[in-house]
Amino acid sequence: MLRILARRLLLAIPTLAGVLVVVFLLLYVAPGDPVMAMVGERADPKTIARLRAELRLDDPLPVQFAHYAGGVLRGDLGRSYITGRPILSDLLERFPKTLQLAGAAMLLAAVCGITLGVLAARRPGGWTDRLSLGIAYLGISFPVYWIGLILILVFAVQLRWLPPSGFGRPEHLILPALALGMRSIAFLARMTRSAMLEALGSDYSRTARAKGVRERAVVVRHALRNALIPVITVLGLDFGAYLTGSILTETIFSWPGLGRYVVNAIARRDLPGVQGAVLFMSVVFVIVNLITDLAYAKSDPRVRLS
Repeated sequence: MLRILARRLLLAIPTLAGVLVVVFLLLYVAPGDPVMAMVGERADPKTIARLRAELRLDDPLPVQFAHYAGGVLRGDLGRSYITGRPILSDLLERFPKTLQLAGAAMLLAAVCGITLGVLAARRPGGWTDRLSLGIAYLGISFPVYWIGLILILVFAVQLRWLPPSGFGRPEHLILPALALGMRSIAFLARMTRSAMLEALGSDYSRTARAKGVRERAVVVRHALRNALIPVITVLGLDFGAYLTGSILTETIFSWPGLGRYVVNAIARRDLPGVQGAVLFMSVVFVIVNLITDLAYAKSDPRVRLS
């Protein structure tokens, strides 16, 4: 396990270095002048020149990159052009809220998706199998923003069971978690079904039945444990995507997380905020993938032996 961890960490270094370069160049790819966005069009040339000097925008490109990379290595992602606050402080303040939303969506997806997949595999062609496949097709076909708007229309506007947006109470978490996890429910149901059908038809399952083991024990103790190995990878990748890609969900439901922070930074042309958020989310995604690899190696001895 230590060798696997060391190898994954070494592979993560060039990935993060490439992300750092791309994030730095984002300032020059984006149209417009960030200084003009800060001071407005009526600012005098002296003010503009002073701000450009303070922000090191007049330095040569390699000097700017060295200054930016040095700050990142020290844990300094810069300051917001709009609020003047340290970007890392803003991100650390919002990250627990995104983590809460991603955890709720992942828990909902894992419980519902795996349960539907197991029930569908036990009776292929039955009504449970058809129901799970129908949910899978619907969940994969519809985009997140459409599902979110439909959930708000039905459960908040028509039925008035849940609040349409906001943060603070447990009921505020239900609709955004359902909208964010719907695609994973569909994908996990199909993957679990396929893996369970293969596991239930394998030699070890037939041997367990021949020994007189009850069918429920064959499903839970023998087939499900082996079927969950590929599901772990999907759970890890989806959880990383939830932490870094819940922009639409947080915007629709006014959830104060990282995704909404990125949207506000883009709308206000706060380029250091966008740079810091993208770099922070890239690091989080790499860490989640690393944990997923370790969990996969722990559950499957063949990975450790290879």
